[in-house]
Amino acid sequence: MFGPITTSMVPFLFRQRRQVIAFFLSLGIVLGLGLTTPASADFPWMQLLLQGGQYLQLSNVSASQQVQLGQEVNKQLHQQYKFDNDSQLNAYVNRVGQRIAAASDCSQFPFHYSIVEDKQLNAFSTTGGFVYVNSGLVKAVDNESELAGVLAHETGHICNNDLVHKMRKAALEQGIATAAGVSQNTLVNLATQVAVNLPNSRQVEFNADAKGQKYLVRAGYSPYGMVNFLKKLLNQSSPPIFLSDHPGTKERIAVLEKKIASNASSQ
Repeated sequence: MFGPITTSMVPFLFRQRRQVIAFFLSLGIVLGLGLTTPASADFPWMQLLLQGGQYLQLSNVSASQQVQLGQEVNKQLHQQYKFDNDSQLNAYVNRVGQRIAAASDCSQFPFHYSIVEDKQLNAFSTTGGFVYVNSGLVKAVDNESELAGVLAHETGHICNNDLVHKMRKAALEQGIATAAGVSQNTLVNLATQVAVNLPNSRQVEFNADAKGQKYLVRAGYSPYGMVNFLKKLLNQSSPPIFLSDHPGTKERIAVLEKKIASNASSQ
């Protein structure tokens, strides 16, 4: 995730980790040995998610399965958020996004870049190529390279398979070990909540920055696109509140600038 949270994204506000953990407990999801619930033919990825083991079997999810999961999460997000219907603006964001996607390490995904109607400076991604950016962020960028920097960061999250890793980590933290029947909707809800509610770790954010920076340069944009947008976050009236385990904006800027300088000196 890229920026501060928005007050209008209920029920998908970023919350303290203990609230997210409570969510998983309330779902009553227990997965692993002894599974008897059959997977639906419409969701081939469910067979992999729910097969035996001591945790969610997510390490070997294929690209096509991630796309299917991303599609279902996208449907749910469209029920929760209001999406911008400005065709020209959507075409612009998608054009920039596709340029980044073509320079990425995961061109096997059919990337989709959508605009959520919200004034806050924020963006997030799910899995299988689905990236979301707030209309307020699109309006706040001063040039295309800044927008490309944001989209590159979120594309980095997808190429790093971060949503799947977060789902697996959440299951492991809860010591999930048995199975009592899990519906398709429950799994889609889980993926949606993890994508939007559960914060990324410091290292995950740094990794998405690093990978996004590489895509940005490969796509022909200024290497400072991501840095310059991050600097805008420093001017917010209140600091980004996407939880304490995220690296600070100044820290992210410093790491990126150091890498840019290092690449320049080696050329």
